[in-house]
Amino acid sequence: MSEADERSLIELSADLDLPGETGRQARIFSAWILCLLLAVIVASLVGAHIAIDDDGTARAAKELARSRADKAKVALVLGLLLPALLTWGVNRRYRRGGGHARGIQVDVTEGGELRIWGRGYGSRVSLRGAEVDERLVDVYAGRLGAWRQRRVRVRGTTTLRGGAREIELATTAREADLGEGLPVEGGEGDCVELAREDFDRLRALVLEHAKKA
Repeated sequence: MSEADERSLIELSADLDLPGETGRQARIFSAWILCLLLAVIVASLVGAHIAIDDDGTARAAKELARSRADKAKVALVLGLLLPALLTWGVNRRYRRGGGHARGIQVDVTEGGELRIWGRGYGSRVSLRGAEVDERLVDVYAGRLGAWRQRRVRVRGTTTLRGGAREIELATTAREADLGEGLPVEGGEGDCVELAREDFDRLRALVLEHAKKA
């Protein structure tokens, strides 16, 4: 394929990466575990250091009080505040329109390919004579709640080198979509979402290229 065929007619950023929810949960869990381990280690370092000869003395009592105060600070900062801050940061990055989703790119090339790449994605499918179908899917995605998606699925007639047999993309459904007679199904949040305006632009290009033999 020539360089001209590789040029993008449209290049869009994802709005939400639903499959990335698993990665988000794993990162949050890891952050809490690591922070708790760090808190335990640091708490042991700031523990009381009392000589045998000082046992029962005012100096020993003062050292024990200092140790308890320092351990409380460690528990508060490393055991609670730090993991809570990291959780907030991860959730913000993985939110709708967040930095993680914006790193996922979807484009249609002049050569008639639909491509998705970035953040672990790397698939492409030829639109020439491809089978395109649409449906409505009710999904549930944990903290994000439940909602209805409109999806477009593209199945290529041939598998490109390094490509996929099909690519499916979604957007948040509108009430007007129900009037188009699209089938409604339940399903997993197993594809990325685009903003509605981006989805409509992409869909138009996909249908246009798919009609070309």
